[in-house]
Amino acid sequence: MRRKLLWSVALSYSLLHFLVTGVLQPLRNFYGDFLASFPAWTVARLMGRLDLYRGSPSEFWGPPPIWHYGPIEHLMTLPLFAFPTLRSAYVAWLFVCYAFVAAAVVLSAWIIDDGRPSARTLLIVGIAFANFNPLYEALTQRVIELIELPLLLLSFLLYRRMRDRTSGTLIAVAAMSKFLPVVFLPWLALRERWRAFTAAVLVAASIAVITQCVLGWQNSGIVLQLIFSVLVKSDLNQSISGVLIRCTPWSDDLVARIALGIEELSWLALWLLLIQRRRANCYDLEFSILITGMVLLIPHNQQYYFVLLLIPYSLLYARCRDRWTARFLPLAVSFVALAAPVPLSLLSRMTGGNALEAYLRWSVPFAAALLLGILLIREYGTSCAVSEAREK
Repeated sequence: MRRKLLWSVALSYSLLHFLVTGVLQPLRNFYGDFLASFPAWTVARLMGRLDLYRGSPSEFWGPPPIWHYGPIEHLMTLPLFAFPTLRSAYVAWLFVCYAFVAAAVVLSAWIIDDGRPSARTLLIVGIAFANFNPLYEALTQRVIELIELPLLLLSFLLYRRMRDRTSGTLIAVAAMSKFLPVVFLPWLALRERWRAFTAAVLVAASIAVITQCVLGWQNSGIVLQLIFSVLVKSDLNQSISGVLIRCTPWSDDLVARIALGIEELSWLALWLLLIQRRRANCYDLEFSILITGMVLLIPHNQQYYFVLLLIPYSLLYARCRDRWTARFLPLAVSFVALAAPVPLSLLSRMTGGNALEAYLRWSVPFAAALLLGILLIREYGTSCAVSEAREK
């Protein structure tokens, strides 16, 4: 009886949390990274809808002919040009995001229960998603990471079932949505999953060629940022560069160079570890490590990037739920710290301070993601050692 009561309280709280923070908050919002990329000037001109572009945040952040994010976003959002105003298109896109989040919940439960998702697992995953702060940040801004989330989950599921061509295709589509998943291409080669690797390369290359013809890669805002090494000084930047900016008196140039050095050394060490253990059967941990690295070990990020960490949390939960021990306690600490299940706006009212500002200024999301990465690497080394011992 007590257990049922606790589940009822958790579910009721999660539904209320989602209604307030996941529905009402996004509906009131008319600013964010999606509006900084949609509509792209070239696409709006081709569609004859420059009225959606003029005066939009996209015009401010991407004056002609600059475009942002990946080309898949601009393909997926073509139907939005049928709406009469940018605001109505923005509301419609929110419901598309809800559909992809629902798909991610089902896929996570499907992976955890190996194709037979139970009601209990669906409930646990749903509660976890509904109390995950980066998800609400992503929904509020309608970012493309919400589309990448189920794409990567599905690609992992198909990878596990040896459906390599489709898995590689989905990875390529995710990479062309916002580039970070391109880290999986060398991993596929390392794993000698050549069908997946070939499919991913061919699909990504085809999209890249079409993109050059329509938008021009020389006009990509992401490419220009990489060339000019633009630092993001906002507290929302929860990468190494953001931590250094907040915690040191160093100049922007010094911060950029040190952050880049740390990132390059971290990636080098990570790839050497994966190469050393390439024969071990730990692909779920490798998939999780790469996702954690691709949102943490980059020149700059935003808090909503961490919505993709729902994948490693799900895969780790699948590993530890039947053999939970104290060694997995950091997993719970990391999740709670990153999820911030109690709305920070509510904490601000209770304390009289700005809880969100303190949360970001103290780099709590960065620390939580870093703890997750350390846990993954520790578990990876332990599991691989056990796997290799069994093989011998």
